[in-house]
Amino acid sequence: MRTTRRVLIGGLICATLLMLATACGGGSDGTATTGASPSGPQKGGTLVMAYSYEPSSLDPAVSWDVLPWQIQQTIFDNLYRYKMKPGVEGTELEPSIAEAMPEITNGGKTYLIRLKKGVKFAPPVDREVTAEDFKYSFERMMKLPMAPGTYFYTGIVGAADFQAGKADTVAGYKVVDPSTIQIELTQPDASFLYILSMQFTDVVAKEWVEKWGEKKIARHPLGSGPYTLESWTTGREIVLKRNPNYRAPEEVWLDTIEYQLAIPQATAFLKIQRDEVDVLGLGIPPADMARVKADPKLKDSVYSQPLIGLACLAMDVNAKPFDNVKVRQAISWAVNRDKLIKVMGGGPTPLYQTIPAGCPGHVEGKQYYGYDPEKAKALLAEAGYAQGFETTLYSSNVDPVPKIMQSVQYDLQTIGIKAAVRTMAGPTFYGSATTPGKLAFHMWGWFMDFPDPSDFIMPLYSKAYIGEGGSNTSGWSDPGVEALLAEAQTMYDQPEARLAKFAEMQDIIMEAAPTVILYQENLTTMRAEDVGGFYLHPVYNFQPQAYWKN
Repeated sequence: MRTTRRVLIGGLICATLLMLATACGGGSDGTATTGASPSGPQKGGTLVMAYSYEPSSLDPAVSWDVLPWQIQQTIFDNLYRYKMKPGVEGTELEPSIAEAMPEITNGGKTYLIRLKKGVKFAPPVDREVTAEDFKYSFERMMKLPMAPGTYFYTGIVGAADFQAGKADTVAGYKVVDPSTIQIELTQPDASFLYILSMQFTDVVAKEWVEKWGEKKIARHPLGSGPYTLESWTTGREIVLKRNPNYRAPEEVWLDTIEYQLAIPQATAFLKIQRDEVDVLGLGIPPADMARVKADPKLKDSVYSQPLIGLACLAMDVNAKPFDNVKVRQAISWAVNRDKLIKVMGGGPTPLYQTIPAGCPGHVEGKQYYGYDPEKAKALLAEAGYAQGFETTLYSSNVDPVPKIMQSVQYDLQTIGIKAAVRTMAGPTFYGSATTPGKLAFHMWGWFMDFPDPSDFIMPLYSKAYIGEGGSNTSGWSDPGVEALLAEAQTMYDQPEARLAKFAEMQDIIMEAAPTVILYQENLTTMRAEDVGGFYLHPVYNFQPQAYWKN
């Protein structure tokens, strides 16, 4: 059963993402800028980014959180990466260490990947990256007891036997020659290339891992990316230096990236105004947003983009009265999403479908539900609850979630539903919500693993994710959706037809209304005036190797 840390509201990374997603600013929509200098990109300099917490690990096989992933994508490299572009274009994959996009044969089950020649690990390893390195890195990740992402890769032939100790190697991950990899899947999977490009499969050097050991390697990362670790001072900073061996030096401008750690959000905001920080990694404090937007010297340094994720209310379809589809639909019509946005300081964007903006499959302007209390009351009456009912609405206690719950509570009361609100500590709430039958009505959410509609349909609405620790906390599934999903995952060479399948799935899901889709968070941040080339990336959030200092 899949257990994940990509849950948004009430989950383990709730606080981090809420800090990332502060109120929406007015300066930029995330597109690139040259900053204050008319002279264009410049080599050299140090970029300082501020965060309020510290990674526990920079080992790509085990780390799974916002900050370590942002740092790792500058230290490590992989076969493929997302294009260094803002907006939807940044959700498209392109070759990185791979020479070209893979040759896919055998009905979508065989991937042949050739590597670029001359790609090297950073010093002091200082040698060429080979196909054996990728196989080692993959099997190391699949074997580690603490690796959280292994379930993504069980569709590779022999992966299950390898994990169970029945085989010494993953039979379907083959080294054809030093620069060629062949991967065999048990069945076609149109999302596999996204999965293969996740940071869990970043390439590492065996001799470097053995030098430090499996525990210490977490603080001594070394890859083949644009930067390499210079130092890590606990509770203070992580410093990266330009990798002299990087395969594409023309893409890298800065000499140094400095991640300042354990700095409160408000303090970081003061530091950027004093030119002590260049980028706010966790965004602008909501209390300061109005002033920033009104300040002619600051407002053009503000950048905002949607985070590809969603917040929702989940209803256990196996528990009364939520086993009645008209009750669930009534609640979807009862919630005033625009009011929720005001409660949250105007930052998020209302969302009316289960595939968020920025993800392929999102239908611009599509609204399945809105705010209509009278329609909600009529549906309740048709369901046999003309006088409403009493229930309990659960959530985490992380701000601003309790305020959101109070707003929802008022909306439900308007149509006759008396919902007592009960908040719980994040880990306690997460464990309870993922225990079937424990919380019949609760706040929930999802933040993408990769920008593909399957990563929203499967975790939230597939039967495979129902059960202890599962992310489908409504317990809803549908044979029609399962059949469409299975078909869509075989359509690796028919992208438009595949998205049409997801549109059909979304129609079925939204009609059944197992969740009330509420809103989509925004990442809003700020750069210093002398930072050039700055933009927000839809997957990585920040792309510091593309920035420069004037």
